[in-house]
Amino acid sequence: MYKFTLITLLVFISSSCVSVQEVPDVVGISQMHNRIAVLPIDAHIERKIWMNQEKYLELNRLKSEETQQRVYRYLQFYSRNGSLHAEVLSPEEVNSMLHGAGYPNANLNNDALCSLLQVDAVIYGQIQISEPISEAAAMAITSINNNTTPITNIVELDLKMYDAKSATIIWDSDQINRGQMGSIKENMQKQVCRRAVRNMPYNLKKKRYKKAYREMNGF
Repeated sequence: MYKFTLITLLVFISSSCVSVQEVPDVVGISQMHNRIAVLPIDAHIERKIWMNQEKYLELNRLKSEETQQRVYRYLQFYSRNGSLHAEVLSPEEVNSMLHGAGYPNANLNNDALCSLLQVDAVIYGQIQISEPISEAAAMAITSINNNTTPITNIVELDLKMYDAKSATIIWDSDQINRGQMGSIKENMQKQVCRRAVRNMPYNLKKKRYKKAYREMNGF
């Protein structure tokens, strides 16, 4: 079993932070991937009083597929600029095969998913979106005390990369984006997805991965 290395990457005035855990040879392992797939991201949005159970589940499903699409599109960006050589299956192709196998109700572990999709690695995880207080409440608090900065939106994304050959998670990223009054949840969700993909070992333009790749190839 691989040991993880914890790296705290970004801290912005206590409003946003990213932490990454990865195995020491994550670049070497990920460079062996020829086909990868992004699974639907498990989504949990804050339930509002007006949401019945059916509506709540439907909104979570839509957010799951939306986040999956975003992660895929950012991966495609790195594929186009030459940082990522592996083929990334489209969400439509992935979801079609998953649906045919009865996912997520079918009991399929990561190895079974990799075999089903015929990929070398899968990327999966969860996103949580909450609103601690409303904009109106934040404005009321600020009007009383100008020194306070209430948090009105929180977006947390946890992504993992599972390597089929070693049968283990080789990369795990967790980040929290806290937005103050006036923040837009949609923009915050784009930010966490973009940041997560930027910190994947496929991005060989990132300094620490670039260095590891050069050392691995004797440059």
